Amino acid sequence: MAKKKLSKGFEDLFSQNETDLSFLDAYGKTNLENVPGLPESSQNHQNTDELFDAILRLFKSEKVSMKSTKKKISLGKFLLVHKKNNQIEININSERLSLPLVQSDLMSPGFSDSHLSEDSMNCSVIIDSWGIATKNFISRIIEFYKNNY
Repeated sequence: MAKKKLSKGFEDLFSQNETDLSFLDAYGKTNLENVPGLPESSQNHQNTDELFDAILRLFKSEKVSMKSTKKKISLGKFLLVHKKNNQIEININSERLSLPLVQSDLMSPGFSDSHLSEDSMNCSVIIDSWGIATKNFISRIIEFYKNNY
């Protein structure tokens, strides 16, 4: 059986579909380092105080009954967010149900070190930047807490 030959190569398709978008130059250059909503790179380490404040704002926006100081946020024995050694450490200890997490949830950009117990009852995470993955992680834990504790 003869091989099918493509009628056009990549270069042909690219040049055929190339569009001049010169009008975009009117908007100027974009600083992509801190664009809200974009995933952060693993090299983008943020200030610990900013990270802690972002996490605290998220807890407050979810109207969760918590205790907080300048260095800690806690939800009883269930969760502890701790600012130490220029990093944010989160420890979760579920005594009732398995956490709604799998190991791949903890390998996203923004996490520098994480551990999930085999039974999914305990989790520890080091967060070094704020972004979609870290916000979703904390939101999921808050929702789990609100529904089960």
